[in-house]
Amino acid sequence: MNDKEYRIVRVTNISDFEFTGEAGARFAGKNFPILAGKSLLVPLYIGEHLATHLARQILIRKAPIRDASQTDGKGPDRPLWDDSAIADLIKQIMVEVYEESRPIPKTEADAMVERVKNLNDTVDSMDEENISAPKGGNAPFNGEPTDTVASDVVYKDKGEVIAELDKRGIKYDPRSSKTMLESFLK
Repeated sequence: MNDKEYRIVRVTNISDFEFTGEAGARFAGKNFPILAGKSLLVPLYIGEHLATHLARQILIRKAPIRDASQTDGKGPDRPLWDDSAIADLIKQIMVEVYEESRPIPKTEADAMVERVKNLNDTVDSMDEENISAPKGGNAPFNGEPTDTVASDVVYKDKGEVIAELDKRGIKYDPRSSKTMLESFLK
């Protein structure tokens, strides 16, 4: 995600008409209508899009009707706006309100610990009689990760860990990482 995802802006419809999907209040196929005089809080990247289209609609509606018989020397194909006119209107339409804090990205290990904790919270809330205790005397997971390697035993590779698990009769998923498999030996 980029910086514009976390910067929140207020887009205000400063016109006297409703800004709807037909008038350009669309982003990624979704409508973001803004009634006349009302505002909408959105991330900056959506706000820039909506403000630009609203500014264009305002300028289009204010444009005089011209035809080829006009004698002002500019003709009917004269542009309705330029970039500076759009930029001036956008400053009136869109105001930055605040910036959200970015979520701390989770590592795969953090996500796994959280999932295991959630699974065990669900199990704890279920009827204890319907759940059989795992073989091997593993202590219930309390949401805190434990050291993955016993201090007195060091396994060189995943194969040694699997051999020890088989020797002890502990069930495991062979696709799990060496670290995860070592945790079953504690």
